[in-house]
Amino acid sequence: MNTSLIGYFARVALSFTRKNDTKFIAFTRNVLTLMTGNATCPNPTPSLPTVTDSVDGFETAVHDALNGGRIEIATRNAARSELLALMRQLAAYVQVACNADLLALLSSGFEPVRAPSPVGALPAPQNVRLSLTGVSGEILVRFDRVSNAVNYTAQTSVSVDGPWEYEDPSTSTRVLVEGLTPGAISWFRVCGNGSAGAGAWSSPISAMAV
Repeated sequence: MNTSLIGYFARVALSFTRKNDTKFIAFTRNVLTLMTGNATCPNPTPSLPTVTDSVDGFETAVHDALNGGRIEIATRNAARSELLALMRQLAAYVQVACNADLLALLSSGFEPVRAPSPVGALPAPQNVRLSLTGVSGEILVRFDRVSNAVNYTAQTSVSVDGPWEYEDPSTSTRVLVEGLTPGAISWFRVCGNGSAGAGAWSSPISAMAV
């Protein structure tokens, strides 16, 4: 069973809903052609004749609306909404009928969902800065957002060379570090975490807790 191929998943994409009128009509007619007699989709719901009647009516309404008349434009919009509803139903039917087989899905004329491009290792967070909070033993670590980061990890150490201790991951670009020794120098660094794992660490930066 082909569940993925050349960067696509065996899921029906609903991107046809964003096509302009001309392309939507062409897309629908292609689906009707490919689904006629298609053994993978033997009993389409809604029926192909129902969709054919709808796309015929929509195409006529699009032509009539070229005169710019308010009634004609309203009729066109209503016809598009009706056809969109039918095509969404047909897409749902195809999704079940193709049984997660990408080639079967493609045979229907519907388009599959494109797999997201993998994101590589994330760069180090930039503009890392430290500030006191007014509470003894606390330092606030702030830094710029890293694109594609799911969350961030901060580390602390009593030496620039480590060993480093992990703080809890945070989805914020502001990490509050507590329990530091007042009057002692502490070192800090942060990284972003993404689909490829932990990114590069920022350069260590130090401050004295009070």
